[in-house]
Amino acid sequence: MKKRSFYYGLAALLLTIVCSIGLTSCVVEDSDFWPFSPPPGWGSNYFYDNRLEGSWELSQVNSSGVYDSEVNYMEFYGGGRGRYYYYSHGYPESEKMGYFCQRSGSTTTNYQINIQYENGEASTMAYWFTDNERTLWLQWRLSNGQVMTYLYSRVPYVP
Repeated sequence: MKKRSFYYGLAALLLTIVCSIGLTSCVVEDSDFWPFSPPPGWGSNYFYDNRLEGSWELSQVNSSGVYDSEVNYMEFYGGGRGRYYYYSHGYPESEKMGYFCQRSGSTTTNYQINIQYENGEASTMAYWFTDNERTLWLQWRLSNGQVMTYLYSRVPYVP
């Protein structure tokens, strides 16, 4: 009888360990945090817009829908940290992302965001929300003068 209760106790312990490992995989990892800073010239004039927090899916580029292979996702964790998900040669990829928000003098919106990607690239864009903060618009000008407008929709999670 003692042997049987020992095995039940051992099985319960193993089950607890397996479940706790499974649950911790859903938490934001410390590896998603890395040192970064706002762009030159921003000084301390920046903030983290909590309206951005959550998951966003790209749904339009310059008023046109996107193909499944062009869809990307941004996940804002808060405090200037997040993750960018995209497809590369048909395979899903992701990288760390940092962001800083600032008031702007844009004629489109009162806000701009600087997003820094783990690969070293960075972009500063005007941003605004519509549809009761369920859609996020990002807009910037390319070096050739072309205006790019991306529309992201809020999603419950990144697939």
